[in-house]
Amino acid sequence: MGTVLKDWVKAVVSVLAAFLGVQSEANRRRDLTQGRFSVFVIAGIVSIVVFLLTVYGLVRLVLTILE
Repeated sequence: MGTVLKDWVKAVVSVLAAFLGVQSEANRRRDLTQGRFSVFVIAGIVSIVVFLLTVYGLVRLVLTILE
């Protein structure tokens, strides 16, 4: 696996852990010192968009079922 891909995988895992509230202090410090800020920002934005689209889709599904 390439270095860039490893950085992205670590960033996505870290963002998801933080999003769920299970990010450890040691991992947070490691990410802030070793990770690239831009990778975490992009991974965070993508995670938020996926979350919002999932909520939107579930609401539409429930409203369709209730009609």
